[in-house]
Amino acid sequence: MTRKALAIAAALLVSGCMTGTDYVRPDVMVADRWRASAMTGEAPLTPWWNRVGDPQLQALITAALAQNLDIEIVLARLDRARAAVGATQAALRPGGGVQSSVSRTRASNETGLASIADQVPGIRIDRSESVYDATLRASWEADLFGGLRRSREAAGQDYQAAFADGAAARIAIAAEVADTYVQLRTLQVRLDVATALTRSAERLETLVRQRYAAGEASLRELEQARTSSAAIRATLPGLRFGIEVRLNRIMVLAGTVPEADRNGLDQPGPVPTMPLPSSGSPRDLLRRRPDIVAAERRLAASHARIGQALAEYYPSVSLSALAGFQSTAAGRLLSGPASVVGGTFGLRWRLFDFERIAAEVAAARGVEREALAGYRQLVLRAAEDVENAAVAYGSAKERVATHAVEVEAATRARQLLDEAWRAGQIGLLDLIEADRRLLQARDSVANASGDAARAVIALNRTLG
Repeated sequence: MTRKALAIAAALLVSGCMTGTDYVRPDVMVADRWRASAMTGEAPLTPWWNRVGDPQLQALITAALAQNLDIEIVLARLDRARAAVGATQAALRPGGGVQSSVSRTRASNETGLASIADQVPGIRIDRSESVYDATLRASWEADLFGGLRRSREAAGQDYQAAFADGAAARIAIAAEVADTYVQLRTLQVRLDVATALTRSAERLETLVRQRYAAGEASLRELEQARTSSAAIRATLPGLRFGIEVRLNRIMVLAGTVPEADRNGLDQPGPVPTMPLPSSGSPRDLLRRRPDIVAAERRLAASHARIGQALAEYYPSVSLSALAGFQSTAAGRLLSGPASVVGGTFGLRWRLFDFERIAAEVAAARGVEREALAGYRQLVLRAAEDVENAAVAYGSAKERVATHAVEVEAATRARQLLDEAWRAGQIGLLDLIEADRRLLQARDSVANASGDAARAVIALNRTLG
């Protein structure tokens, strides 16, 4: 092992080559096209939230992208990665600095010449001394085997990964704002439906109470009306709670306190219609989704660190120089006799540490293997997310159409049953059941509409 390493080191010393191999982007298995029929067309170049037709939602997303603290954290990490790139670039260049000092010391009478002078009459030694120093130092490590260049390469890839993380954070925050907004509007629509049906149930209860007082309705019918009215009212607190939770979440996503002015969000509004994206091909995910880009860049960084670890097998050469002045008198500091010049040639070689270096190289290869598996797994899961979101959208659209027909039929049936009940042709139980079916149908339409919008948001997010 030692002879082989010495031979390789000698060859590299002559050629000045870099250790390790250059990174090659791995090939991953992706399909030629999506299974979902809606997944066609060229991928748009503009962010999906710029194509939302709801101005209030667009304003919320803009505020969140400017003020959200999760994005601020990611940007701080980007600054740190940028600084790391600067540090690795500086390591390749000569470094140095200016050093200047003034020191004054007083020697002990019990040591050195002072202890002898005290025993010899007529000899007096000044025990105090001042030293003035002004020097310029410079050093440079010759990157003969590319260890520093591999470190710079790894830092650059980490920076690109951090940049992609920033884009991924923006997409995630925009999607969460939109998703929470859709949930809010869905709950508000459902609350309006439940409130309207509560008023209808209360009017029905009042009417039954009047008929009961006149002897035209039974006690059973009165209790049934009261039960139906109470059941519908019982749904209102849960809906109001859900609305407050979503309002608070939107405020926090926008970087403000939950108690902040909600800018009219607490007023009911329709469920927004979200733009259905053009997906491109499955291979487009590799360049569109920032989290996949970040994973691939981290894979490249881990590959570069293998070369950085391999460079430890070979010697490291450094040069340093010193030039300046040193004197015990300030007035003679810049004189010729006080000048100081020095130079150093340094050699560092972990010649007897190859077993530890081998372990470091093996660890770096393990990190690369883990990063490669994670990258490939992320690509597969991204494709799964896209297909699932497309299927969810198609299913929600079918549910919206079906429940819309149900609402229309239930509304007509409710009107006919109300007329029949007033004419005494049917019992109250039939009318209460019609109210329940109408409530469920309207609630189902609101839920399905919200699910369709949320599926489109998920689809936009998964496509990047």
